Amino acid sequence: MELLCKIVAISIPAALLASAIKKDSPAMASLIALAAAAVMIYSCVSAMAEVTGFLREVAEAAGVSSAVLGVLLKAVGIAVLSRLGADLCRDAGLTSAADAAELAGSAGALYAALPIMRAVFRIIGELM
Repeated sequence: MELLCKIVAISIPAALLASAIKKDSPAMASLIALAAAAVMIYSCVSAMAEVTGFLREVAEAAGVSSAVLGVLLKAVGIAVLSRLGADLCRDAGLTSAADAAELAGSAGALYAALPIMRAVFRIIGELM
């Protein structure tokens, strides 16, 4: 609950300020949005550390390899960051850059999952 209050306390004033100055200075409005996003992400780091620790415990209890969990966490991180980048680009009116950020995020997630895909194909090959 405390984290949610922090996020709201950052996001609402930043959104109001960015909206107020967007007409006169779109670049400054984008910088305010970027700074607010960075502060909000930084605020979430401790919560994410707890979630990651919990997921490690669950994976260990279920017998899931830590490598698989690592790939999952990387893919989620890539998805969140690429979405944030794409949304910031869209807010700045850079639709093609937003599309490129999303494409790069998809490619990054596939690259992060490459070790698992190789292992699956190796297992399939051994079964045939």
